[in-house]
Amino acid sequence: MIEEILHRAESTGITGIKKADLKKEFGKECDDILENLKKEEKIFIEKKGVAYFVWTRENYILHLTENDPKFKLMLNMLVGVSHSVARLKDHTQNLREEMERISLQESAAPYTDFENVFDKCLREAGTSIGWTPFSKVREKICLTQDLSKEKFYSLASDLVEKHHDKYELSTGGQEGIIVRGMMHGFVRCV
Repeated sequence: MIEEILHRAESTGITGIKKADLKKEFGKECDDILENLKKEEKIFIEKKGVAYFVWTRENYILHLTENDPKFKLMLNMLVGVSHSVARLKDHTQNLREEMERISLQESAAPYTDFENVFDKCLREAGTSIGWTPFSKVREKICLTQDLSKEKFYSLASDLVEKHHDKYELSTGGQEGIIVRGMMHGFVRCV
């Protein structure tokens, strides 16, 4: 009987159906069913004039939209706010993507700059066979680039590891990069 009452209320659309008509059609026991459906918010009951009318949830919203100017105004305001929030979310996402792009560019730029300075220093300070002590490269780069010793070796280690086909290391020296437990104090471009 519940489904039949819901179907009957839905079939009347936004005009709703009189509660008295439902009682005539389904008997007095439909009162309890209507109250349960009302508690579950599957139907809405409202007094219009002298009679009580019943609507399904969707039909009641449509009824209020057409017949209640305050509800219509609030619904339009809510829709406007929803659109504003959606635009704000899109804008926020665009800003986040732009910030990530800028961050990636900024983090890549110092590395690229370091690589260029490192290569230039190797060309200028290399011996006749091309080997340059890391200490000499570090002194020159740290002085011109305002880097600490730790930052230099961190960047140099990353650079040599990333471009192992471009740089060759040799063991020895007082300072350098540790590779497989051995101090590599000389470097050259291959």
